[in-house]
Amino acid sequence: MRTSAVLAALLLCACSRVDFKQARYLDETGQSARAVKAYESFLRRAPEGPERAEALVRAARLYAFAFGRCERAVPLFEEAARLQSFPEWAAQGKDGLLDCPDFFPLRGGARWMYVDSETAGENMKLDIRMSTGTRAEAAGAYYAGETRFRDYKRSYDKKDWTVWEYDGPSKAPILRYPFHAGNAWTARVAGKEVRYLIEEDSAPVGVKAGTFTGCLKVKSHPAGEPAWVYDYYCPGVGRVKTTIGVAEGENPNTELAESWLLQN
Repeated sequence: MRTSAVLAALLLCACSRVDFKQARYLDETGQSARAVKAYESFLRRAPEGPERAEALVRAARLYAFAFGRCERAVPLFEEAARLQSFPEWAAQGKDGLLDCPDFFPLRGGARWMYVDSETAGENMKLDIRMSTGTRAEAAGAYYAGETRFRDYKRSYDKKDWTVWEYDGPSKAPILRYPFHAGNAWTARVAGKEVRYLIEEDSAPVGVKAGTFTGCLKVKSHPAGEPAWVYDYYCPGVGRVKTTIGVAEGENPNTELAESWLLQN
């Protein structure tokens, strides 16, 4: 009886490997719908191991980027991220969680035009373009009318469950997974403690560039300050609005007027 159990386990393992190879073939030949079904068939039977970790990431990527279904991708990315025995795939699982949905695209060639909310750009415009390298670099300039009056430069990185923004020697964790209302974290930014809080995770936002849904409303409050900042981040677009929060409510600051999210 014990021998039968061992044989059954070996047959199950062999069948699982066939499923995995078939899924890889379908994936690599562009048959996404069949591939994701084959990966799921494999995952239902596969023991923990490098092939399982790889299948989790590959299936999640198909759901995320071939079908735009982050609700199916996220549990798979999360399981992969927990498999620390397989660091390559665990790291890719973490990366996937920051990109699905992508609240802060780091695409080479992307461009954002922001304007002051009060005059819709008559007083101030900020034109930013993204390039990629070791970190994503955002460079641009502020304009008053047609006059350029100040340069803008930031760099960004996604790691350790976090979107990091670098301004010279200072860095700030502007977003942190999980992207759910109530998630809070603190950090020292430019020598001062700042508390971050995701106040909303499905906010609708209307700005000059259009109306967006499913957005994050993130509060950043430096310790001891009477005012704070709200940044609104929307899927596939990035930061679309910034306001100044005070006890009486929110005061408009800047908003997205146009965006060109292209890949070099």
